[in-house]
Amino acid sequence: MAQSTYTGPGELLLAPAALGDIVPIRLDGQQTWSVGKDAFLACTQGVVKDYKSQGLGKAMFSGEGLFVYKISGQGVLFVTSLGAIIQKNVGCRFLFRLAMANVSADDPR
Repeated sequence: MAQSTYTGPGELLLAPAALGDIVPIRLDGQQTWSVGKDAFLACTQGVVKDYKSQGLGKAMFSGEGLFVYKISGQGVLFVTSLGAIIQKNVGCRFLFRLAMANVSADDPR
């Protein structure tokens, strides 16, 4: 995946490769998100993006492959989907079900 870095004053416009929703997620340094490769759009400085192996069982049934992005740090993460994004708050665990990708996070609070 190509990666570009932009700094300085101005405005940056983001758009996904296909039609779908874009959701900004504020990271406070306490959360770790697992983001499918197709769901990641952009992030601000302070957000750390690493690859993570999700295990063979999840890789076979999630449709995301063996590796996903492990997102942590402080800043704003932008995720996208092919279609609508529906946010559900289930206790201390957040889950976003996307049309073509899955995003989840554990909140330690």
